[in-house]
Amino acid sequence: MAFGLCVSPSVSFGQGSTWAGEGLARMLESAMWRAGRLRANVALQLRDVGYDSDIYYGYFGGSVPDGTFSASTPVQLLFSLNKNTVLELFDAPRYDFYLKTTAERAWNNTFRGQFHFALSKIYLRVGGELANNRRRLSQELDVNIREKTDRVDALALWQASRITSLALFYDQVTYDYGDILYGGASLAETLNRRVDSLEFATFVQSNPRFRFFLDGQFANYDFTSVISRIKNTRSYALFGGFVSVLQEESPNQVGRIDGYARIGYEKFDVLNVGQPDGSGLVGDVDLTVGIFKLTNARLFYSKGYEFSIFAEATFFAEQSYGVGLVRQLSRRAALSYELTIGQSSYPRTAGGSYSGLLYRFTNHRLNLSLALARNLRVSLSGTLARRVTSETSQVWRRWIVGLSLDYGALVGPESALFGGLIRATPGFTD
Repeated sequence: MAFGLCVSPSVSFGQGSTWAGEGLARMLESAMWRAGRLRANVALQLRDVGYDSDIYYGYFGGSVPDGTFSASTPVQLLFSLNKNTVLELFDAPRYDFYLKTTAERAWNNTFRGQFHFALSKIYLRVGGELANNRRRLSQELDVNIREKTDRVDALALWQASRITSLALFYDQVTYDYGDILYGGASLAETLNRRVDSLEFATFVQSNPRFRFFLDGQFANYDFTSVISRIKNTRSYALFGGFVSVLQEESPNQVGRIDGYARIGYEKFDVLNVGQPDGSGLVGDVDLTVGIFKLTNARLFYSKGYEFSIFAEATFFAEQSYGVGLVRQLSRRAALSYELTIGQSSYPRTAGGSYSGLLYRFTNHRLNLSLALARNLRVSLSGTLARRVTSETSQVWRRWIVGLSLDYGALVGPESALFGGLIRATPGFTD
């Protein structure tokens, strides 16, 4: 099939009248490589080739310095099956290397396949994902843990008018932590779960620069093990916000705003009557604002809920916020600084080990990036981090110096708004 699509005559891609379909068409036309009906984006990514003063951030009660890097080769293939249907395949193998701590070396992979259907006023997408990666799990367990996830999802978007569209999104994902033991207990017994979520969003683009949205979400968290059934939860959330739309003019324009803001209210309803619930302001903000001709300011904020690794606890909240400056030194070089402050905390209860503040952290990051060629970018970064544990008031410090390189095309569809912005989660600030 791949050979036939490569040698067959090219076709004009029909994107219909939806903004999601237009984004799909732009992605196809801007692909790095073309052959008949086949489009491809390929990249080589080296991350943080350098030195980490403490790869465990004091988690085991002492500093463990090491030299590290990660190498990844993401590949995105796009097959135009006809003028309305596109098959997308994405694979990102990654190797994490540690010079002395050989037990931390690991192969990782994320594979995703999905069909895009761009009709006249309807945009549909169905897909699935298999991921097997080692990652820093949470503030509770700040070490690399292998996590396997299986995901299926579907999206339907209707362009109701020139400026208004409606979208329905369904997502199902299962988490599996294998035979990993922590403190004599299996992480599979405390964290293995299935998550089903459904959300409905309304988009309004009355301004050519911004697309505003209102997003309602429902999610059901069902834990596999009997001892973790106390964590079974339903969440209800309502978000509002906007995302900036791709513009052709210079990104250094004074007053220009790029990025997204997504803020709302979530009720984290733990079904076990003996467990505390969570509710309050949650969301994600990442905005860049042009303040001078060659200088941008960055503002970011993130808050959400994460499940606890402990059988006796249900969840905790992660929150971070920060500011940054980006100075364009030349047409190819930029210097940036970011300050991030955050904390993690359990729901406050009457006594108990899992109540109140968990960690407070502060990160300073300085980065120099250079565009050496059209598809070649390098950056040198330095990070200074400080974290305080609430239980012992112990202060842990960590600094990282690393060189990163990106060669090739930036891989990923523009329609990643779905399953990215709408359903964004705060993530773990390393």
